[in-house]
Amino acid sequence: MSISPIEARQASGFPARLRERLGRFGSAQALALAIQRSESAVRKWLRGHSEPSVTDLRAICEVTQTRIDWLVTGRGSPEEATVLRDPSPHYGAASGQALDLALLEAVVGAVEAELRQSGTTLPAFKHATLIAACYDLARAEGAPDPQVIARLVKLAG
Repeated sequence: MSISPIEARQASGFPARLRERLGRFGSAQALALAIQRSESAVRKWLRGHSEPSVTDLRAICEVTQTRIDWLVTGRGSPEEATVLRDPSPHYGAASGQALDLALLEAVVGAVEAELRQSGTTLPAFKHATLIAACYDLARAEGAPDPQVIARLVKLAG
């Protein structure tokens, strides 16, 4: 007996990882309320019928205390290191964590190349959010990951 492509997506990948975190967080309704999205949107993500935007991914990761790279790719563990959050408190002298300009330049270049290749244009807020998410992931890995950037560009578009 073979399974359908939808059942395969639900059993593995992003929907399965989201379900795992949701099991620790509560219900689809509770997650929807916490991230200010509709319950039907969350249920579509859980079924593999659609994927959340980068902004939604960041919100999911913040409320479920999950690393975005694990949720998107399955690499690492869900709670390794620091959970991805709004970038503003993490950078600068007050936080003690300096901005790595060389890494930021590499991330911006990789994001811009992927946006051009995919023909995607983003409003300024989404563009900034995408770069911040990619920078946080690159900082954790030590370098930008082209596959992760491509996936996040797809989700942002």
